[in-house]
Amino acid sequence: MSRGLRILVYVAGAAALGFVTAWTFLAYLNPDRVVDFATLLQMCGIPIAR
Repeated sequence: MSRGLRILVYVAGAAALGFVTAWTFLAYLNPDRVVDFATLLQMCGIPIAR
């Protein structure tokens, strides 16, 4: 595995972990905000299963 690809994998993993962390924090603070965020993602073409 090349060095650039390894860095890309680490950055993508960190971004995914950050996304999940932010999602759970929003769910803790205000569950309605999570539904609004999921609706926004779906409007952008990213499918989210409930």
